[in-house]
Amino acid sequence: MTDNQAVNNRFGEIAVEMNFVDQKKLDKALVVQKRIFQKTKVSMPIGQILVEMGAITADAYDEILAMQQEIESKIASAVTGEKTPKKKPSGQAAGGGGSALDIRVSRDKLTVTAIIEGEVPATEFSVNDVKVMLHSESILYGIVEDAQIEAFLKGEAGEEQGLVIARGTAPVPDSPPEIKYHFDTDPLKVGTMTENGLMDWKERGTLPQVKEGDLLAEKIPGPPGKEGMDVYGKKIPIPKARDKRFKCGKGVRKSEDGLQVYATMTGFAKCSYVGEISVMPTLHIEGDVCLETGHVTFDGHIEVEGTVEKGYRVKGGSLRANEIRDAQIDIDGEISAANGIFGATIRCGGSIKAGHINNADIVLVGDIAVEKEVVESKIETNGRFLINDGIVIGSTISAKMGITAMDIGTEASKSSELIVGIDQQLERESEAVTAEIRTLKSEREKLPKILENLKEQADRISTRIGEVAQKQDNCMVRQRQLQKALDAEPLKQDDEKLQQTILELKARQEAYDEEVAGLMEQDDAIGQEIAATEAKIDESKARLEELNSRQDQIAEAKKTDRGIAAVKIGGNVYSGTKFTGPHSVLVLQEDLKRVSIVETDKPDHEGLKRWRFELAPFR
Repeated sequence: MTDNQAVNNRFGEIAVEMNFVDQKKLDKALVVQKRIFQKTKVSMPIGQILVEMGAITADAYDEILAMQQEIESKIASAVTGEKTPKKKPSGQAAGGGGSALDIRVSRDKLTVTAIIEGEVPATEFSVNDVKVMLHSESILYGIVEDAQIEAFLKGEAGEEQGLVIARGTAPVPDSPPEIKYHFDTDPLKVGTMTENGLMDWKERGTLPQVKEGDLLAEKIPGPPGKEGMDVYGKKIPIPKARDKRFKCGKGVRKSEDGLQVYATMTGFAKCSYVGEISVMPTLHIEGDVCLETGHVTFDGHIEVEGTVEKGYRVKGGSLRANEIRDAQIDIDGEISAANGIFGATIRCGGSIKAGHINNADIVLVGDIAVEKEVVESKIETNGRFLINDGIVIGSTISAKMGITAMDIGTEASKSSELIVGIDQQLERESEAVTAEIRTLKSEREKLPKILENLKEQADRISTRIGEVAQKQDNCMVRQRQLQKALDAEPLKQDDEKLQQTILELKARQEAYDEEVAGLMEQDDAIGQEIAATEAKIDESKARLEELNSRQDQIAEAKKTDRGIAAVKIGGNVYSGTKFTGPHSVLVLQEDLKRVSIVETDKPDHEGLKRWRFELAPFR
């Protein structure tokens, strides 16, 4: 930018800021100025053009010019260090009395605060002085009205902490897109609660059936955001909203623009706990999972008319069986076992409904509902544990979203432990991530030294190859020289000696060749080791970034996705029952009836705020 352009720009900025002209007229004047220059090669001052156009008066021109000259004088003084009247340090001005005026810009450049240090009112300063300070700092946008500045200088504004004298406009981020599903994403409920508070186990909903080509979900973009403007008049870009991306499993496809998801097969649609959309067919087994079927692995829904027998494995999308006995079950979605689960080990990514559970080890993501009883089992869920009309005996139940039961324990049974409000699966993952990070860091610390040693070996081999190659060359040259001498004057007395020397040189040449071949083989092997080590360094770095990102996600989930540390018991709960929450533990010392037990940190009857389990009547 030339000096003339800078002067023009400053004059225009001051004219707009002082409300003598609007930006549209200034832009028009700049276009006129450019055309005049193109035709005459004369740069006409922008102020004169504005006067000629009738956009400003001659008096306004003089006032703007005076303000511009004062600002430029201030800037020149700051550069040269000269002390001239009314020159003030950048951002601060000292008055003739006992006051000083300080201008402070916030870190985000969205607010400017003026602070009077010393005596108030600061009558030695005028509104014009303040504007000169602002303009000299290139603060042009969002300056408050003159009356407000004048009241502040006189001490009439009541601004003890200073006056926000200029305020930018914060940007408005893009609104995140909305995901609209065209099927029921949670069709199989654990049951429906009736008006009298009982569970209707039969009313569970139906699976959403879809056909090939059906629209399953679409992403609807949210309203766009708006740019901001800082106090220097510079645009602040729109913060980008976090995009929501479809996770597609089997049986679906995304549209080319990524905004829709369609079914690629006929079956039932499903949205997993982590948001993956898929369409699954159904595998129907008329009898039992037994010797006749062997282990069962199927991506879709598995219908078993009979029992999953002892010792068999079932892996699939969802499972409905009459009974599950001592089997290993790994299901991504829902599990239903009307007659019960006995001695099984189950991992479930959805919800579970069962008639009985006995001596089972179950980990699931969704809710678990049991009709009759849970005996000597270990259950861990990120959802709710519901046994509204049944009993829990000698079991450990962990339910992040709370427990509702009729009875806990008997007079003669082993005590149960009820853990609520804690995401045990997330805690385990957090520990595993932390351990892997620690191991990776330990391995990464060793890799640079290993790489350095390998490169040193490679350098030594390369040096040795060069030395042997030089000897090879010398040997070959010597052979050619001797052979040439032998060919030039045959049948001499020294011919036999020359031939013997040539044979020795050939033998030496072969030895060199073998050595070079061995060195080259070593060099290739070390080169592969170097490449593998460098790849391991890159891979471990990427893995560490991935693990650190997951650790951050886990930490955020712990803050935002809190559980419900509450147990509701409609019948009896016996002494010795242990309740564990995120912050406290309670062991009952007496039998209780119809009670709600909730962890809280509200002030107790003594006014003390502490985490504890509080008992209240069951409702």
